[in-house]
Amino acid sequence: MTSIEIHDDDLGEVELPTKKAVCPRCRGTGTHVNPAIDGNGLTSEDFDDDPDFREAYFAGRYDVPCYDCRGNNVIDVLDEDRCTPEQLAAYDRHCKAMWEIEACEAAERRAGA
Repeated sequence: MTSIEIHDDDLGEVELPTKKAVCPRCRGTGTHVNPAIDGNGLTSEDFDDDPDFREAYFAGRYDVPCYDCRGNNVIDVLDEDRCTPEQLAAYDRHCKAMWEIEACEAAERRAGA
């Protein structure tokens, strides 16, 4: 059994059961386009202006191994069916805390900090 380990102020270290799921980033292909190529979005003009780029892009020449699954096509995700109510509550608290940290960091970036 694989597991996710989190820290919870109420329970200390908590081990959560996981299961395998198709990687949502690459949709199970193991690769995705390098974000340096299309991370800011592409328009039809990008392809119209450079037909060679269009061909290379759709042929997968700018693909890299998936950043999340590292080319394995699957990732470990929480197996809620095997969690106890206490584990689910700890995971919920953990997710909320992570969201709050990310929101604070985003606010600091917007403020120029």
